[in-house]
Amino acid sequence: MEEKVEVFFIPSPLMGHVGQMVQLANLMVTRFHHLTITILVMHLPTDPIGTDYTNSLDDHHDRIKFIQFPPMDPDSFPDCPTVGFMADAIIERHKPIVGELVAARFNGSNRTPRLGALVVDMFCTPMIDVGKEFGVPTYVFFTSNAAFLGIMLYFQTLEDEHGQETPELANPGPPLIIPSYAEPVPPSVLPYVLSDQDTWYKRFIRYTRKYREAKGIIVNTFRELEPHALLSYDDKTPPVYTVGPMLKPEKPTPNNELLQWLDGQPKSSVLVLCFGSRGWFEQDQVKQIAIAIERSGYRFVWSLRQPPTENQKGFPREYTDYNEVLPDGFLDRTAGKGKVVGWVPQTALLAHVAVGGFVSHCGWNSILESLWYGVPIATWPIYAEQQLDAHQLVKELGLAVEISLDYNQLNKNQRLVLAEEIEKGIRQVMDSNSEVRAKVAQMKAKSRMALEEGGSSINSLKDLVDDFM
Repeated sequence: MEEKVEVFFIPSPLMGHVGQMVQLANLMVTRFHHLTITILVMHLPTDPIGTDYTNSLDDHHDRIKFIQFPPMDPDSFPDCPTVGFMADAIIERHKPIVGELVAARFNGSNRTPRLGALVVDMFCTPMIDVGKEFGVPTYVFFTSNAAFLGIMLYFQTLEDEHGQETPELANPGPPLIIPSYAEPVPPSVLPYVLSDQDTWYKRFIRYTRKYREAKGIIVNTFRELEPHALLSYDDKTPPVYTVGPMLKPEKPTPNNELLQWLDGQPKSSVLVLCFGSRGWFEQDQVKQIAIAIERSGYRFVWSLRQPPTENQKGFPREYTDYNEVLPDGFLDRTAGKGKVVGWVPQTALLAHVAVGGFVSHCGWNSILESLWYGVPIATWPIYAEQQLDAHQLVKELGLAVEISLDYNQLNKNQRLVLAEEIEKGIRQVMDSNSEVRAKVAQMKAKSRMALEEGGSSINSLKDLVDDFM
């Protein structure tokens, strides 16, 4: 009889990260009956949608337990200029609390099940110290892709072993040869998190150094999608386990009006435009998008959110009246053809047979969802590592069409993307006979096979659980 083992999962308080970990927990307890998983949930006080979403996940399985930590006062984080810095500060403050929980598992000699491992989010690397203190092996769950893990490790090596100041690589110049990308990488698609001095030195290089200390790195990808990147790591990298695609679970949306509207639309006829939990545009850019949608003539669902106020730390708000930002008469002229809405149940939309294309910010969650449901993407990155994701999808994998590869909301000189460019991308992504659509259909099949018995991700998951034991 197999020994019973408990594993602590510690997700970052960012919404896109919690859901993936819950999905991994579900997969593990379903397949491995000797595992119990306890998910330790921290909350971001400025993100009510994220908190609401996280709370909705807490109901599934008798071998998955949730410990919800109370939200901390946002005013007690005065020196956090961005959402990322605030999440880091929250994680750091929870370190002693998690330490106490781990210590409690060792008080009393024969506690069962045994605490076998900690699995910490890619941003929760301070918790690796807690694992070390108690001799519990710690694994990093990397919620982005294998290529981005590779560039982080490569930049950290350049920095620490060769004295290269890596933010300088983002200066204009020839494309860069980076081991985890099969195609040369233009400096313009290096994301802010790698090119901004503050973000790189205060946050990302610190995470990456800690990855080297982990017992293993779990990546939300699958071998068939990123074969090049997975063979690119140096010999100082811990074992890498591919367990994807993990799609983040959605809150249930019974009687959703949007889904009912989609039920009445022809197959693959609707374009979805959605830019993630932190996606928004200024009014002049919104107008260009509207002109492009109207000119293209396609049916559409557009998730349109208002820029955040100062105290919202980067989270957009809902509009009370879309007319204040859209061109005059747009809503009347497109009333039969499309819907302009706020937050949307994105996974449910992509799963719907009426949806034929997706204008996306290229967050990794969204990319995996689009591939799982076979919906091609037109790329419009906004922040984080999305520019690199867009570059990889378009230039290396041929799984998306381009609206932009290097759009960056944090770039003070970011030029407007014009209606002509947007319309061109819309027409390409909705083309029913395109090569991209055929490639996406093939990758849809491969993504599903990876999670079937004998598939690459299930085999990797078995190796990981063997390592826990």
